[in-house]
Amino acid sequence: MKGGVNDWLVQAFQNVESITPIEPKIQEEEGTGIGRLVSLKQPSLLEDLFPLIKRHLGLQHIQVARSPISHVKSIAICAGSGGSVLKDVKADLLWTGELSHHEVLAAVAKGSNVILCGHSNTERGYLAELKAILEDELKKDGGEELEVHQSTRDRDPLDVV
Repeated sequence: MKGGVNDWLVQAFQNVESITPIEPKIQEEEGTGIGRLVSLKQPSLLEDLFPLIKRHLGLQHIQVARSPISHVKSIAICAGSGGSVLKDVKADLLWTGELSHHEVLAAVAKGSNVILCGHSNTERGYLAELKAILEDELKKDGGEELEVHQSTRDRDPLDVV
């Protein structure tokens, strides 16, 4: 979906030059598809991206696996579980909710840094935007104005202790 959760994740960065779907949807609106491959206008130090991602997701901690590449020009993004989407993508940084241990090792061996934020943590922040989109869609063409409720109890099932 254009304007969906992966596009919302891209908004963590100010320095974006281009955004393309990793797996484009054929015969659909341009820019739709699964995942996003982001090119930055200027390379950023990997460490400089940590606070941007944490702030965007409202997190205190993220998991990082470092490759020898410390300057990031390309970022592959997939909300939730990105293993199957990101496995063959060449990017300086892979950012997703979760990957298996072996998927992280393979990515680093191929020269990509990895940032993991927890499956639902990469999706939850988008719910407020999705709520507004749904309310607008329901009002279109004289439709009934309905209130969409967002759970206040939903949270990541895992705790960092």
